[in-house]
Amino acid sequence: MPELPEVETIATQLNKVIVGKTLQSIEVLKEKSWSGDQKRVLNHKITQVNRKAKILRIHFDNKENFLIHLKMSGQLIFTDGDKRVGGGHPTADWIQKLPSKHTRIIFTFTDKTVLYFNDQRIFGWVRLTSDEEVEKLFGELSPDIIDPVVNSEYLFEKAQSRNVPIKLFIMDNQIISGVGNIYANDALNLARISPLRKASSLTKKEMTELYKAMLIVIELGIKLGGATSDEKYVHVTGMSGHYQDKIRVYQKTGEPCPNCGEKIIKTKIGGRGTFYCSNCQK
Repeated sequence: MPELPEVETIATQLNKVIVGKTLQSIEVLKEKSWSGDQKRVLNHKITQVNRKAKILRIHFDNKENFLIHLKMSGQLIFTDGDKRVGGGHPTADWIQKLPSKHTRIIFTFTDKTVLYFNDQRIFGWVRLTSDEEVEKLFGELSPDIIDPVVNSEYLFEKAQSRNVPIKLFIMDNQIISGVGNIYANDALNLARISPLRKASSLTKKEMTELYKAMLIVIELGIKLGGATSDEKYVHVTGMSGHYQDKIRVYQKTGEPCPNCGEKIIKTKIGGRGTFYCSNCQK
C-alpha cells in the first residue's frame, strides 16, 4: 500500500506535469472506481495537486476537486507519449502499454496527454467533490505526523489511555495520519522501543525519541521518493522511490540490527508483519 511519502511524491510529480492542463474527457471503465458528475469539471483547468494523509487532491479552477485514494494497489500514471510520471503500487503497468487490463479511469487533456488511474484490486477510488465537501472531509481526519500541530506532548497525552501496542498506536489514523507499516517498524527501531510495548507505558522521554524517529524516517522517505518493494520496478525513472535502500528493519528478518548488530526477528501485531530487535528495542 502506498504510504505518506509515496503519496507525497506522486503529488509532487503530478504538480509538475498536469497543473495548467484542461480536462477534455473522462472515460470510466469501472463504475466502482468513480463517483461524481463529469460535466462539473470538463473543460476546466487544473490549478494544483496536493494531499492530506493518503488522499490526493487535484484542484480545478472552478472550486471542484478530484479526491483520489490509491488504497492497496492503485496507481496514477501520466503520459505524454514520451515519458511517464506518477507512481503507486509497483506493477508491470508502469512499463507496459496503457491502458492496461487494470486501468479503471482514463483522464484525457485537451493537449492529448493522458492520466491513467489503474487499480488491480479495485479498492481505490476517485471522487469529484466541491471545495466545501473537501474541507469538511479533511477536517475529520487526524493530523499528519509531519503537521506542525503534532508533537511529542500531543502523542504522550493521547497514549495515556491506550493499552494497545505502541506500533498499533502510531499507525492509528484516529491519532495521526501517515505512519504506515514500513515507517512504523523503522521508527521504533531507530528510537530503540519495542513494538510490543503498550502505548501507555512510554515515558515522556521515550515518546519524544519516538516522535523524532518518526519524523526522521518519514522525511527521509519523502526525500527519497518513498519505497518500491518490487525490485523489478525500483529503477523505473520518475515512478519509483529509493527508501528501500535505507530501510532499517522492515522485511529484514535474520539480518543485523543497525543499532546493535543482533539479528532482526519477525512477529505479527494486528495482523501486520512486524520486524524488530529484541536486544536493543525495549
